[in-house]
Amino acid sequence: MKNILNFLINVGKLKKIKRKGVMLYGVKDPETTAAHTFRMAIMTWILGEKKKLNIEKAIKMVLVHDLCEVYAGDITPYDGILPKNTKERYEFVRKWPRFSKKEKKKRQAKKFKREKESLEKLIKELPEKVRKEIMDLWVEYEKGITKEGRFVRQMDRAENLLEAFELWKRDNKFPTKPWWQHTDEVIDDPVILEFLKEIEKEELAENKK
Repeated sequence: MKNILNFLINVGKLKKIKRKGVMLYGVKDPETTAAHTFRMAIMTWILGEKKKLNIEKAIKMVLVHDLCEVYAGDITPYDGILPKNTKERYEFVRKWPRFSKKEKKKRQAKKFKREKESLEKLIKELPEKVRKEIMDLWVEYEKGITKEGRFVRQMDRAENLLEAFELWKRDNKFPTKPWWQHTDEVIDDPVILEFLKEIEKEELAENKK
């Protein structure tokens, strides 16, 4: 039980880890990893009901998908490529980085290795059955090797876009274009695309005011 307590104390750190992606755009009070996970779980439950998914499995997958950030931190696509000059950096992050297939594969492999090592460190003292389930769910999510994994992976991007939309509503100088470009690259699920259309309608309506 002591090991479980220590695990839960470490997981609690996600309530304070701020989402680094939006901080690159000058957002002073970004949501935390735990807040992102909470709404993503609700979205997966409600939108997942429209599909023939194992909802319990999908929600568990959401709950574990960012546990690795306890030790790995929030890794963004801009890591390692940001200009040092503040003004150049400001302009740079307003475009979604277009990597070649080779570079994208290389960066994804590096990210996967770092996050897997972090997750292994986090769960190493848990009972074997729980430890195995967490790791299996995380790998399914990362690799998208099941219908639940593919859906939850795309839902992660959808929740990110919803957050960007909310930040834009708060301050219309916040650029949502990079977030839309990212979703265009990775989302093809009909249910999620239908949901994104509603966000797009809201954004267009706000622009007309």
